[in-house]
Amino acid sequence: MATTHVHHLAHRAHSLHRRLEALRAKLSGTTARAVRTLEVSAGALVGGVIQGKAGPEGAHVLHVPVDLGLGLALNVLGYFDAAGDYSEHLNNLGDGFIASYLSNVGFGWGNSWRTTGKLFGPKAAPAALPGAPAPVVQGDISPQKMAEIIARTRDASAP
Repeated sequence: MATTHVHHLAHRAHSLHRRLEALRAKLSGTTARAVRTLEVSAGALVGGVIQGKAGPEGAHVLHVPVDLGLGLALNVLGYFDAAGDYSEHLNNLGDGFIASYLSNVGFGWGNSWRTTGKLFGPKAAPAALPGAPAPVVQGDISPQKMAEIIARTRDASAP
């Protein structure tokens, strides 16, 4: 009976050990994915800060946007295993910088689509009113003169 009891305890301990190992492996995979998410997000954030600080024209080096250039450079270094065991982290940061660049490009396309009604192509010229000459404005108009113009326009359009 004691042998059966010891055997049962050993079986339970082995089963518990297997479950703990499976949990450790699962947590290890989850941690690796969380680190990747943080590194990609950090690359995108820094790329956005660089472009935001540079202003509407954006930051460029040799006509290449900085976030795109950094993303490509970091990925190439990662692909060639330049950092050894840490090369995957270079790829993650590079992916973030490339994501930052593509987000800026996508924002520009969306903004253009919103303002022109076209996703691609040149901006549409505003249509002129038929028969109405383009107004010519020169100089300043005093508030009194503007009031007189408005009063005459109202009087002319009254039935």
